[in-house]
Amino acid sequence: MEEQTSVPLEWNQESAELAYRVISDYVEHAQISGIIIALLASALGEERIKPLAQSEYWQNYMASKRIISDDKTDIEKLTELIERLRVNAHE
Repeated sequence: MEEQTSVPLEWNQESAELAYRVISDYVEHAQISGIIIALLASALGEERIKPLAQSEYWQNYMASKRIISDDKTDIEKLTELIERLRVNAHE
């Protein structure tokens, strides 16, 4: 088994921007997925989609979607923190 070398991690502007990019990519993917799901549901029609909408999978999807929507404020706070790091780095 290979021994992993540990790289010291630190929170700085680069790591903050990396975190923001990753989070942003996941949020964008979730939003696009939601649009595609809505389009597919619309194409299937209300009667055919009813069993899916009542499933545990759909309920979990909707709960996850609400959580992502609620996280918008936290993402804005993270963006503000990154902006402050940028300003402080240039001072």
